[in-house]
Amino acid sequence: MEKFVIIDGTNLFFRAFYALPLMTNFEGEVSNAVYGFVRMLVKVIQEEKPKYIAVALDSGKTFRHEMYADYKGKRDAMPSELRSQFPILKNLLGAMNVKVVEGYGLEADDIIGCLSTQFKNTQNIILSSDKDCFQLINDNTVVMKPLKGVSETVMYDVKGLKKDYGLTPKQIIDYKALSGDPSDNIQGIRGVGEKTATTLLTKYGSLDGIYANIEFIEGKLHDRLLEGKENAYLSRALATIVTDKDLNLSLDDFVYDFPFNNEVLTYFKRYQFNSLLKKESLFNVIKEEGEEFTYNQVKITSQEQLEKVHQDAKNQQEIAVHYEANIFSVAFGDREYNVHFDGNFFEESFSSEGVLNLFKDLLESDKIGKIAFDAKSFKHLLHKIDIKLNNVTFDTIVGRYLLNLGGKSTVSFNTVVDENLLPEGVYAYNLLALKDIYLKKIKEQGLEQLFNEIEIPLIDVLFNMEIQGFKIDVVQLKLLREKYEKELEDLSNQVYEMVGWKFNLNSPKQIYELLFNKLILKPVGRTKSTNKDILDEMRDQHPVVDLILRYRHISKIYTTYIVAFRELLNIKNNKIYTVFNQTLTTTGRLSSSEPNLQNIPVRTEEGRTIRKIFIPTHEDGYIVSADYSQIELRLLAAFSGDERMINAFNNNIDIHALTANEIFGVPVEDVTPEQRRAAKGINFGIIYGISEYGLSKSIKVSYYEANDYIKKYFSRYPKIEEYMNGNIEYCKKHGFVKTMFGRIRNIPEIYSNKRTTLRFGERAAMNMPLQGSASDIIKLSMIRVFDEFQKRGLKSKLILQVHDELLVDAVADEVEIVKTILKDCMENVVDLPVKLDVNIEAGKNWYEAK
Repeated sequence: MEKFVIIDGTNLFFRAFYALPLMTNFEGEVSNAVYGFVRMLVKVIQEEKPKYIAVALDSGKTFRHEMYADYKGKRDAMPSELRSQFPILKNLLGAMNVKVVEGYGLEADDIIGCLSTQFKNTQNIILSSDKDCFQLINDNTVVMKPLKGVSETVMYDVKGLKKDYGLTPKQIIDYKALSGDPSDNIQGIRGVGEKTATTLLTKYGSLDGIYANIEFIEGKLHDRLLEGKENAYLSRALATIVTDKDLNLSLDDFVYDFPFNNEVLTYFKRYQFNSLLKKESLFNVIKEEGEEFTYNQVKITSQEQLEKVHQDAKNQQEIAVHYEANIFSVAFGDREYNVHFDGNFFEESFSSEGVLNLFKDLLESDKIGKIAFDAKSFKHLLHKIDIKLNNVTFDTIVGRYLLNLGGKSTVSFNTVVDENLLPEGVYAYNLLALKDIYLKKIKEQGLEQLFNEIEIPLIDVLFNMEIQGFKIDVVQLKLLREKYEKELEDLSNQVYEMVGWKFNLNSPKQIYELLFNKLILKPVGRTKSTNKDILDEMRDQHPVVDLILRYRHISKIYTTYIVAFRELLNIKNNKIYTVFNQTLTTTGRLSSSEPNLQNIPVRTEEGRTIRKIFIPTHEDGYIVSADYSQIELRLLAAFSGDERMINAFNNNIDIHALTANEIFGVPVEDVTPEQRRAAKGINFGIIYGISEYGLSKSIKVSYYEANDYIKKYFSRYPKIEEYMNGNIEYCKKHGFVKTMFGRIRNIPEIYSNKRTTLRFGERAAMNMPLQGSASDIIKLSMIRVFDEFQKRGLKSKLILQVHDELLVDAVADEVEIVKTILKDCMENVVDLPVKLDVNIEAGKNWYEAK
C-alpha cells in the first residue's frame, strides 16, 4: 500500500513556533514556525517516502462551539508574529503542490479523521503531537508524534499505544471524557485525573462500562462520577473526532511535487532556510537563462603566469582579493586566479610574502577598488609585512551586517558562501558574486549612504586606531596591583574573622551557604540570591554583607583590568591594543574587546583610578578627550520637534534643571540637587522607555510618585510622547525602525503577546532611532577627525572611542589644533535644529582628561 501522510498543520505549526527562536530574514519577516514546519515535512518525505500528503488546518468556530460555548475558551490569542506566518506557510505549501485542507465546519482533527477513514487502500501516517489523534489508530493508520521540538518523533500503532498509555484507540475518547483536556477547555469530571481515568478504563472498558458498574465503585470517586456524569458525556462528544463527513476529495488531490521546484527554492532563499538550501537532493532546479553561476578558475603554477595576472589586474577599476590559509586569490572579469603556497614537485613554489609583495602596488593603489571579506583583518595581516590595503570599496562582512543586524559578527567566509548558495572552493570570485547580492539589497533598503559614507570609510579609521594602541604606565599598574592584592587579602581576613569560618569568597554557592544557612539572614521578598541587587538590600542585616560586596567590587576591578591588562601588555612598547568590533551590535554602536576599554567603570573611584594608568605615547604629550554632551537628549529634541527643549539646548539652559522646573513647579534657579537628580533620571529614562517601576527604583521614589512624574513630563513635553509612540506604531507596521541615516534594526519582539517581550520591543523601538543615530554621528565624526589629522599631517592619533567620547593621543605642540579639529568636526558633523555640544579636556593621563 502507498503511504499517505496526513499532517495536523495547526498543531505542528504552533509546536514549531514555540520550539524555535524567532527568525527573521533580510526584510524582517518572521519565519521560525514555517522553518520548523518545513524541516519536519522534509524529514517525513525523506524517511517515509509517501506518495500522498495532506496538511489539515483549523478554520474558526465549529459545531463544538454550538455544543459548548466555552470550548477552547481559555486559549490565549494567537501571537501576531505567528499569525503573520500562516500566509507564508500556505504559499510555500502551494509551491510544493502540497494540498491544504481546511473549512467544512471542521477542526484539523476532524479533517484528519475523515481523510484517514475515507481511503481504504493507503497506509496512513498522522503527524501530530495531539493525543486526540490516538483514537484514529487502526490497522492501517499510525500516529507519528514529535518528541523534542521538531526533530525527534515516535511512531504509535495499536500495540505501542497500549504499551505506553495502557489504552486502546477507542478508550482515548473516554479517557478525555473522564480526565478532561485543559488545552481545549474540556471539563471532564472534577477530581478525576489521568491516572484514575486510566485505572477505571482498564477495569471497566469504557465510559458506558463505568456507569453500568457504578454501584461497585465506592467512596468519593463514586460521588464524583455521579455528579460529573453529564459533563463526562458532553466531554466525550467534544473529544470525539468526526470521521464520516465526505470531503469530496480524491487521492489524486494529494500527490505533491518532490524534489522541489524553482519556486520552492526561491522561497527558501527569501526566508534564508540555509540548512535546507544545502541539501541539493531536495531540489529539481531548472536553471533560468543567465542564472547559472559561470566563472573560470585558474590555478597559477608559474611565476610568468603570476606576473601576467598582476599586469592584467592593473588595468581593472575594481578587483576582489582574498587570502585564506595557503591560498591567495584575485578575481576580475569572469575569472579567479589562485596562488597556492604548498606547491608540489611539478610546480613552482610560491611564498605568501613574495606573492603579496608582487601585488603590493595593486593593494596599495588608490585608483583600483578592492572587494574584500573582513577588510580590517586583511589589513592587519598585510600590515605585518609592511603592505597597506587601500581603497576598499566593498566589504562583505560589513554589507551582511547592515542587512542582517543581530547576526554573528565573527561569521566565517565559508558560512557566508553557504548562506548564499555559492560554490565551495571558490574564493575571490565568490566575493564578486556576494557584492552583487548584497549591494542589490543595500540599494533596495536605502542603505547606500550609510554603507559608502560611514561604514566603509570607518574600516580604515578603526584599523589605524587598533595599530596605534594605548600606552600604559607600568609603574602605576604595578602599584595598583599591589594595592588591590593587599586589600583583597585584608577583606578576606576581616570576613573570616567576623564569621569564624574560612570559605571561598569567589564562590556564590559558599556565600549563599554563609548568609542564608549559617547566619540565617532574611532574603529580600521571597528571593534567596547572592546577586548584587539582593545583597544591597541586605546591608543592614549584618556587617559581613558590606565586606562581601566590597570584596566582589575590588576583585572584579583586579581581575578584569589589572590582571588582564598585565597579560595583554606589549612589553616592547608598554601598549595595549584593543579590537574594535564594527559588526556586532544591533544599534550600530562600536564595541571593544581584547581588552574591552569601553566598560571601565566611571561611577566608582576605583574604576576612575584605572584610567590613570593610560598615558600618552610621547613623554611630553597629552590625552585629549572630546565628549558629546547629552547627545541622545539633543536628538530627542530634534526628532520630536519639541520647541521648548530645542530652545533650552540652543541657549545653554540646564536641561535637567528645566525638567525639574516643569515637574516640580519650582523656578530653575531654585531647583535642589535632589530635584535635578530626579529630573536627570526622568530625562534619560524617557529615552529608554523606562517604566514607572523602573523609574521609582532608579531615583528612589515610590511607584505612584514615579507615575506622576512621567505623566507630568509628557504633559509638559507632548511632542516627545507623540514621537515615542510614533516610533512604536511605525515599528508595529513595518517590523523595524531606522536611524536618521537609514540604519535598520528589525524588532520581531514588537509583535509578541508576551508582555515582557512586547515591552522590550517597544523600548527598543523608542530608543534605537536615538541611540543608533548617535552611533552613526560619532562614527561620522571619527571619519572627519581622522581625515583632518591625515590632511594636516599631524603626529597626534585618534586611539579610542567610548560611546559618545573620542580620545586622542596628542603631541604636546599639537594639543590646541587637536582640540579645534575635534570641536569643529564633532559639532558640525550633521545639520540639526539642535546644536551639538562637545566637552573637550586634556590631561597627562585619561583620568585627568575627563
